[in-house]
Amino acid sequence: MTTKTWGIRFNTRPDFQRLRKGELPQGCPAWLKSHHVTAWQEKGVIIWNDGEEKIERLSGISALKLLDQLTLNEDWKLTGISIHYFGHEKTAESHPTSHALMCLPSEAGPELIEVLQANKQRITEIAAEEKRYADEAIRQCWEFLMDFQRKDEQKTIDFPGRSVAWRSTEPDRWSCQYQVAEGRVCLQKSKWFWDAYVRRPGFIGNSTSFVSLQEAVEWVEKELVELASQPEEEVKSQIRPDQQREADLVRVRQKLLSGPFWIDPAALEPKQINYKILIELDAKPVSFKTYESFCGGTIQLDKCFLSPHKLAVALNLDFDHFNIDQPVGENTEWYRITSVTSYYQASAAAEQAQKTWDRSQILQQFKADKIRRVRYGYQEVETRYAVFLGGCSAAENAWAQPISREDYLANRALEESLSIALDLNDYRDYLGVSEELISDEQILKTIHKRRSRSRHLPEESRRESNVWLAQHEPIV
Repeated sequence: MTTKTWGIRFNTRPDFQRLRKGELPQGCPAWLKSHHVTAWQEKGVIIWNDGEEKIERLSGISALKLLDQLTLNEDWKLTGISIHYFGHEKTAESHPTSHALMCLPSEAGPELIEVLQANKQRITEIAAEEKRYADEAIRQCWEFLMDFQRKDEQKTIDFPGRSVAWRSTEPDRWSCQYQVAEGRVCLQKSKWFWDAYVRRPGFIGNSTSFVSLQEAVEWVEKELVELASQPEEEVKSQIRPDQQREADLVRVRQKLLSGPFWIDPAALEPKQINYKILIELDAKPVSFKTYESFCGGTIQLDKCFLSPHKLAVALNLDFDHFNIDQPVGENTEWYRITSVTSYYQASAAAEQAQKTWDRSQILQQFKADKIRRVRYGYQEVETRYAVFLGGCSAAENAWAQPISREDYLANRALEESLSIALDLNDYRDYLGVSEELISDEQILKTIHKRRSRSRHLPEESRRESNVWLAQHEPIV
């Protein structure tokens, strides 16, 4: 596509050829010099002017600007066509910079428009690709400069000569100790700021960010001295010690045994027991965002867990044969899986539970690190007592040892008796928790919910608890 004075071609990909010394590519203008050959073979829009003996490869953004220039304004029909290069560098007005490359006669306009429009989609892709390359080059340049500056900044500080002993075990991370207080300074991944952090056992840490390493170090040293000088605070546990809780349980049980509210564990025995398959599963999130906290710590946010139906597919369980609940709430890690079918013998339930486990993909999911821990067995429908046949977990996430059925029913009878007695303080002693952990309002809600379902209370008392719940629970 050449004329006597100009030409245009579009290379969909680089067209580099093996050439002997002094040899020119096929079809190129005769005046081409060796330093012009690369421009002729590059990917994209190639334009040349025979009169000026100039050849240019237009960037994607320059080609798109040229197309707009030719189609939106027809002044070129009288004045000729001025080809400009539009770079990705930004001026003070935030517009791409440009400079003239060459001029073409107005007769070149129709053919330029035709070639540019025919290849507009590919030219747009090239422009986007060039912008990505340019942005990445700028990012790497800034990163190199910032990295150089931060390394030089650390050399200017006399860490060994400071009043607090500083040490660095990793690049761009410094830590120090003053009495019981600890301080850290570390460079953010972006390298724009230094994160400074101080903490002490029993105290909530303090943190902030600085542009200057010197300021970050001085802030940590000052905060360390102040934090270390603060008196020790007594840390109150929100859960009572085992020894105290055992004593409270003995006292509460003895009090109820001599009163009108005691329910004998034998009264909880159902006339007939039905059984269901039970699987308890603690899953890991399928996706999450990682937030890097001060000085290297990471926190998982926006966790996403499988829906019950997708979990059934992943575990190779028939969704129609099982109820899959998430007791803590939707999109949480805890799943409780029970069979729709009830069994009249424990042996039959145990056999079906084992077959379900063997046919499932639970072990494969656990080995693939998608499950934190899981166990399986069967459960009494009426009492909800569970017998577990097996499971798997890492040592740090091991399951608690199951209690005996006798102890389970005794514990349920005690809790039922406490609910009927409607004694808030005794119920708190039974739970063994502080008011900071569980409020009085939360405990009362639990008591009234149990009372509203109890078959050991008169109908009038159950109605009273339902009225209380209606007044204290929000309407959804």
